[in-house]
Amino acid sequence: MSSDNLIPGSIRFWTMFRIGWRNLARSRRRTLLTASTVAFAVFLLQSFMALLVGIEQQSFDNLINYQTAHAKLYADGYFDNRDDQPLDFTLKSPDEIERLLVPVRGVAATTARVTFSAQLSNGIDQVTCFGTGIQIAGSDSDVFRINEAVVEGSYLAADEEGMLLGSGLADFFDVSPGDFLTILTKTRDGAYEALDLPIVGILGTGNPLIDRNSFLMPLITAQQMLDIEGEATEISVRFNALAKESSTLREVRRVVGEENGVEVKGWREVEEDFMALVEMKRTAQGVFLSIFVIMAIVGIANTIVMATYERTREIGTLMAMGFRGAGIRRLFLIEGALIGFIGGAIGMVFSVLLIGYFASTGIDISALYGDMDIGYPVKDMIYPFMSPVLFFVSWFLTGVLAAFASLYPAYRASILQPVNALRHA
Repeated sequence: MSSDNLIPGSIRFWTMFRIGWRNLARSRRRTLLTASTVAFAVFLLQSFMALLVGIEQQSFDNLINYQTAHAKLYADGYFDNRDDQPLDFTLKSPDEIERLLVPVRGVAATTARVTFSAQLSNGIDQVTCFGTGIQIAGSDSDVFRINEAVVEGSYLAADEEGMLLGSGLADFFDVSPGDFLTILTKTRDGAYEALDLPIVGILGTGNPLIDRNSFLMPLITAQQMLDIEGEATEISVRFNALAKESSTLREVRRVVGEENGVEVKGWREVEEDFMALVEMKRTAQGVFLSIFVIMAIVGIANTIVMATYERTREIGTLMAMGFRGAGIRRLFLIEGALIGFIGGAIGMVFSVLLIGYFASTGIDISALYGDMDIGYPVKDMIYPFMSPVLFFVSWFLTGVLAAFASLYPAYRASILQPVNALRHA
């Protein structure tokens, strides 16, 4: 009976663990090489994933804070034609609808808005963009974070006639607060309207749609210019921090009731094209990460195979001492897992330090991309997202995958004949 089989299961494992640890400590160069390979792979993997998750999270925050809120209410028919910014489908009594939403659990604030197509002109150049009429006295700032995104000038004051201009448009026209631009648009009946407004503030939200294509003005001024006094094209709704998105949406739909001619859309539905793009990119990124992981596994397996040939005499000695196939396989699997966990821990330390630094300072992509659209509603600065769960799971999986990568070398070692292994030079 082999000595391996004489040891109880739990003690056998710790015995194998100690032997495996001593083997790694004895072969420092080989262990360092393999652990460095694992550490580098983990470092790249965690950094890449943190960057992707950070871009997604930043995109979602920008959409909710500056564009969609958590939900929008439209007049029936508007949503299907929203790309045309129609004025034929408006909410006739937005104040009454907002009052219905006040007692809804999970709803933090609501605000009525008017969005419309327009052209801005300085008398020389003219550009097509989007205009938005907002409620200055409190409610819009309760739902959106536009007031926190003013990078030059100031936010609109109550009863102030003026506009907030996206930074991209400000650069295009080479204007600053105090300058005037002319708004050219059509009323609901198709009549042309022109209005000169001073620029009160310049916006830098990080959302390209706002910064490069939009301006904001007082709601009452927009309603008068478009000849839709007392009406709104949408009501935007912000949920509180503890609200469950799906259940709050259901409650809003129940309270408002579609028989009132109102459609309720969550922000993911409003941005369905963007969410489809996100899913497509996630799939592509998943394929890339899978290829990366496979390459890392192959690298680990190759290193351990080389170690197997170098340790043929050692394996023969273990077999002569009573170790057989299962014991040899278990020993190599333990060593592979240890290398994975050690290398993963080293890589995780470096990735945490790097990601932690850039999570606070941000990564400036303006020099790389300029005004190019990268497919996400972010620009200039991106911030990686530090997730302890993500780091722990990837570290744990590294140890498991390293053990998995050791299966073939472990099998090769376990089928060696003791006599032939001891004769190996």
